[in-house]
Amino acid sequence: DQFLRTKADMENLRRRNQKDVENAHKYGAEKLINELLPIKESLELGMAIENATVESLNEGMQMTLNMFNSACEKLAVEEINPINEKFDPECHQAMTMQPTDEVEPKTVLQVLQKGYRLNERLIRPAMVIVSKAAE
Repeated sequence: DQFLRTKADMENLRRRNQKDVENAHKYGAEKLINELLPIKESLELGMAIENATVESLNEGMQMTLNMFNSACEKLAVEEINPINEKFDPECHQAMTMQPTDEVEPKTVLQVLQKGYRLNERLIRPAMVIVSKAAE
């Protein structure tokens, strides 16, 4: 009798854990969506404005960008913008090398596309132009 009860408890635990995993997969993006919805709504409001000036559109875009940056911060998304830093192949992708004597070799001269980390995990490397010694 004790064996059957333990076996039933183990089966119930297994089913509960399986359901928890399924729910995590199904609803895992809920936090992300809750952070993105106000940004979407802000963009929609901006699109609905008639006779907007360039200044007001620019101000609205800046406010929306600030909302997006705040959401990224809450979600532990870190921007990688390595201008004038040493090239790091772990988080930078060199697109080309440019000879120069203005900075040390293997220094990031220009960022073509910023990179991003999520909770210290690299999501996308920064695409960069790197210096090399002048010939």
